[in-house]
Amino acid sequence: MASTERITVTLPADILAAIRTEAEGNVSAYTAKALKAQAVRDAAARLAEWQATYGREQIEDLQALTLDALDALPGGER
Repeated sequence: MASTERITVTLPADILAAIRTEAEGNVSAYTAKALKAQAVRDAAARLAEWQATYGREQIEDLQALTLDALDALPGGER
């Protein structure tokens, strides 16, 4: 099980009411799921920006280097 930490957040009352309605009694799980989804969207946006900056050729070079590194591991040969 993943470790957890307790935090305090302040939300507008109407948003909290909507969360409580949708959360089926588990506001923490609902909030964690929403924050995880946002973190994935943020990471995808950063990846898209990186891809736009460096272009397809550099991405293919990076993929080749990754495969070469995996091949170098014991039992990693293709």
